[in-house]
Amino acid sequence: MCSSQLENIVQLNSAAVIIFEHSFYVFDKAHYLQDEQKGDPSFYFAVEQYIASSHAAAVREAVSAAVQTHQEVKQSFKCSEEKEKESYSRVKTQLIHAVLEITLNNRLYLNAT
Repeated sequence: MCSSQLENIVQLNSAAVIIFEHSFYVFDKAHYLQDEQKGDPSFYFAVEQYIASSHAAAVREAVSAAVQTHQEVKQSFKCSEEKEKESYSRVKTQLIHAVLEITLNNRLYLNAT
């Protein structure tokens, strides 16, 4: 199955938010502990953890389903221009909420470092 441009963008954005949050936690933890070790920067460490986790696949699958639902619902509202704008706004809001929930439910565990 071919991914849409919207699906790719949403997946990358979701992954980026998860990785950046975890990267900040790793950086903050190292700073707090005054870790003097010369290791990988926290961002690369967070990327490696995300890729190795089950979260990456879960985000891919959930985002794919959410975008597919979004596109199907959007297609069903092809009516008058005014009704279409109102309906699309509602459908877009539903997609945003779904993506936010996916991202929050797939955060990396903060004690995993």
